[in-house]
Amino acid sequence: MENLKKIRLSEGAWEYHAPAVFSSLSEASQKLGALAKFLKGEGAQVVSIEAFAPQKYAAVLEEFKKLTGSAEAPTQHVLPLDEVSLPELAGAHVIAVKGADVEFKSTKNNSKAAIYKCGADEYCRVFGVCLPENGMGGAQYTKAVFKELEGVLRLGGFKFSDLARTWFYNRDILGWYSEFNKGRTEFFRENKVFDALLPASTGIGSPNPAGTRIQAGLIAVKDAPKNGKIFEIESPLQCGATKYGSSFARAIEMKFNTYRRIMVSGTASIAPTGETLYFGDIARQVELTMRVIGAILKSRGMDFKDASRAVVYCMKPEYYEEFLKWQKLNAEIAHVPSYSTVCRSDLMFEVELDAFVNT
Repeated sequence: MENLKKIRLSEGAWEYHAPAVFSSLSEASQKLGALAKFLKGEGAQVVSIEAFAPQKYAAVLEEFKKLTGSAEAPTQHVLPLDEVSLPELAGAHVIAVKGADVEFKSTKNNSKAAIYKCGADEYCRVFGVCLPENGMGGAQYTKAVFKELEGVLRLGGFKFSDLARTWFYNRDILGWYSEFNKGRTEFFRENKVFDALLPASTGIGSPNPAGTRIQAGLIAVKDAPKNGKIFEIESPLQCGATKYGSSFARAIEMKFNTYRRIMVSGTASIAPTGETLYFGDIARQVELTMRVIGAILKSRGMDFKDASRAVVYCMKPEYYEEFLKWQKLNAEIAHVPSYSTVCRSDLMFEVELDAFVNT
């Protein structure tokens, strides 16, 4: 399969990463149909689906879940800022596992978790958490979402100290990002997250099919941060996000017996001192963003060739072409694009990226 990567979780257990970019519904149906056939042939179980596409792609995603028997898999459908702007940006990341014991759980709010065990290691993937707002203020609502995430983790015996990474797709993010950060920081302090591992994270402005203010997701690995198997790594070209009020790590590394994996948080054109650079120049924002990510990878002995998934967030759909130009000159990266708002009005572009090497 094109762009598919396999992480060796343990002897006999593998995690499949399969990204696909779609230019039409027919192409989405063809690519996902081929992927379903491949995974079935491999004997691999889908454990999460992240779709970045207009609402009209929902039926194609449901057909893929039917073909793969993954109706209970956590699914995150991130919608574009509108359904009509061109070029249409669409794609999906599918994660599947082979040789692991998989169990699906859900809360009374239908927040879903996929839990899989590989020898002594236990992973939890949660996506598509959309909590009703019930008239709450921004910070209060953010804390309620975190409580729901905590509830999902507890279903599998996980704790917030097991967190490796989080995602928050916030409707109208520019209108209430400070409230979101306040709620997140308060929750982290109250639950002593700052005393453990600060997770990598992405905070992006995108609507969701449920119409809630936040759609959230996470990855956790039981006891791994406590045992030193997951740890924060610094960005050589940027300061820590906590320096300007955002509670997340620039990147984290997982180091296990059979692989090393890096998860880079949403990264944009930000100077070492924290301010935005090159507003109005999309080419330079793209170049700096990718240079910052490249420096993180290089600091850990990796390169763009080791990337297994990435999301390219564009404030305007046409900005995606600048990323494609960068790829032609530098490196092809397994990714999907998304038409989304970045968390600052002067940031036009953002990328999150995972990379790994099997050892």
